[in-house]
Amino acid sequence: MRVSVHPTLLLYLRQPGICVMTDLAKLRPSVVSLLTHSSTRWIVLSLVSAAVVGTAAYSYREIHNELTAVALSRREAVAQLAAATLAEKFSRVVDVAVSLATRVRFRDLVAEGNWDEAIEIMRAVPKDLPQIERLFLADVSGTLKADIPALPGVRGMNFAFREWYQGVRRDWRPYISSVYKRTAAPQLNVFAVVAPVKSAAGNVVGILVLQIRIDSLIEWIKTVATDRGEFIYLVDSKGQLAFHSRHPGSGDIVNLSETPVVQKMRLDGHGVTVGFEPGEQEDSIVAYALVPGYGWGVVAQQPMRASRALAARDDQLRRLLTGYGLVLLLSAAAILLASRVAVARQRAETELLRNRTIFENLFESLPGLYLVLAPDFKIVAVSDAYLKATMTKREEIVGRYLFDVFPDNPDDPGATGTANLRASLDRVRRTAAADTMAIQKYDIRRPDGTFEERYWSPINSPVLGVGNRIEYIIHRVEDVTGFVRQKSQPAGNAAEMRARMEQMEAEIFQSSQKVQAANQQLKAANQELEAFSYSVSHDLRAPLRAIDGFSQALLEDYADKLDDAGKNYLQRVRAGATRMGELIDDMLQLSRVTRAEMRRETVDLSALAESVVADLRRIEPQRQVEVAIQSGLQAEGDAKLLRIALVNLLSNAWKFTGRQPAARIELGVRDTGSERAFYVRDNGVGFDMAYADKLFGAFQRLHAMSEFPGTGIGLATVQRIINRHGGRVWAEAAVNQGATFFFALPANRTA
Repeated sequence: MRVSVHPTLLLYLRQPGICVMTDLAKLRPSVVSLLTHSSTRWIVLSLVSAAVVGTAAYSYREIHNELTAVALSRREAVAQLAAATLAEKFSRVVDVAVSLATRVRFRDLVAEGNWDEAIEIMRAVPKDLPQIERLFLADVSGTLKADIPALPGVRGMNFAFREWYQGVRRDWRPYISSVYKRTAAPQLNVFAVVAPVKSAAGNVVGILVLQIRIDSLIEWIKTVATDRGEFIYLVDSKGQLAFHSRHPGSGDIVNLSETPVVQKMRLDGHGVTVGFEPGEQEDSIVAYALVPGYGWGVVAQQPMRASRALAARDDQLRRLLTGYGLVLLLSAAAILLASRVAVARQRAETELLRNRTIFENLFESLPGLYLVLAPDFKIVAVSDAYLKATMTKREEIVGRYLFDVFPDNPDDPGATGTANLRASLDRVRRTAAADTMAIQKYDIRRPDGTFEERYWSPINSPVLGVGNRIEYIIHRVEDVTGFVRQKSQPAGNAAEMRARMEQMEAEIFQSSQKVQAANQQLKAANQELEAFSYSVSHDLRAPLRAIDGFSQALLEDYADKLDDAGKNYLQRVRAGATRMGELIDDMLQLSRVTRAEMRRETVDLSALAESVVADLRRIEPQRQVEVAIQSGLQAEGDAKLLRIALVNLLSNAWKFTGRQPAARIELGVRDTGSERAFYVRDNGVGFDMAYADKLFGAFQRLHAMSEFPGTGIGLATVQRIINRHGGRVWAEAAVNQGATFFFALPANRTA
């Protein structure tokens, strides 16, 4: 059905700026004015360029530091891995020394002074443990008493000057010495693993020394992966060079204790430095780590020129600089283009403002009674004729809510103007089509606060924008009060009155014809919907039952032939069939509430809610939920449909408070003066109001099925029930702060 709208009105509605301007729109003229000045353009360009350069420099530094830290962490990890490997090897040979020194027969012989017999017990050790090059026994004063293999001229020598003796004698505990050149030929670089030998009484009676060649560390270091050009060297507890992977054959013991890297290692334990390395005469990455518990240290060094990580860093930074340069150029181009656009826009807006003023004057002077509404029913514009007919002033009603300005007559308990008009406007919002109302009694409030009886013939038409979205609703009325009053009085003889009545009767007849046509279309649509519902109920359920039944049969009869994956697949098939059945049930219920015949009566909402909550408690008796239902809540409507609405609202509140340790649900009423809204409030998970427009659509869900089960039909069902009653439903919520669902119904006519 097409409803004609005055062309001047449509042109007016399509003018920019008809609604209250946003802050951005208010700022736009000043911004445009600034950009139109040449000097200002260059100042803005300089400021933007400076901001881009500053941001780029800061970002470049942060990214440089981050990539460098990643590259250096690789070297430090190598050093720490080598240190951990060396600590494990040291611990193993210490355990060997302690195990040998605590042999019962061995320690008894040492306590008796039978050195030769005692050392014979150890003869097989160098063969069994090849890393032990030589071992010997010394008394508590450090004099060598016996050795394997025996070397000429060393028995009877006192080694109290050796660092290994001083280390073990300090607290008579196992000790690993620093590197030294052994006395006997061949004079190899070795380190000693020393363990005190104690008698059964716990007295120190001798010292067992295991000598290990430094070059045996080569195999240990090989277990640590190194990168290109990287090498590792070890320093002992005195800071002496023990081993160098680049120069493994060097026999010189070099003191590195005064070098910066060794001093940092002694101070910090582990770390990494970058800079010129005097030993290698080039810039290097030097990572270091102490061997925990033994005082030795590991240094992993790599020339910076050989680091793949630093090369990748430099490559990324070069690409980043290129990108920043392009951004700067694009920003400059954008500023220049924006300035030109701003000049053209200022000219266009000046012309639009002039046109808007013209159209405003034309619209306001239209002879018809027009009211322009936003989709939320706020008054956007009004014609002078409408203001005169309703005894209102433009500045007092524009921007206000329609039903706050035009409420029902409180002295008329049977007034239905607000409810019927709201229902018509809701139909327009839902269908994006014009809606013609029957002649409606809707009293108008006089300036003194009293109400004057009026009758109107309204038509509500949408103004559609992009994507058929409703931008405005045009509420056009004809004041037919005189006609209605005349019809209720004895007929007169005035020719003018007869002509007027005939004209009005013709208009009413045309409107009734259109309503009858719409009713026929609605009846046909309902018949098609009933046929579809029958198909869903029977044709779709049969294959679902077959899927579920055969899946259950497979699980029961062939369970021994199915692996766990196969059983899981069948269980998922059954779960899917069950969910499909639930969707069909909910679709059918949604269809039924739309078609069901309504029987209006006074309904006790409090009693209905108590019944619904009792059912929920029976289903989940383990839940502890505090439910507060305001007593005496009554509304006019269909009891069965309103119970379905409460079931959906209260079930949702019950479900979404499932994770609350102290769940609370409340049913009450809020009276705003213009309407009486019932509400269901909970302290559950809530939702983001940015998605509130999706709540009442079929199959719309704001939470995953794994979190909260459901089909997404419940709130769509609630909205259709409330719409059928001529009311409205909406929600307010915040994430993790609960939700409140409101539904407003027409006033109780029996109140």
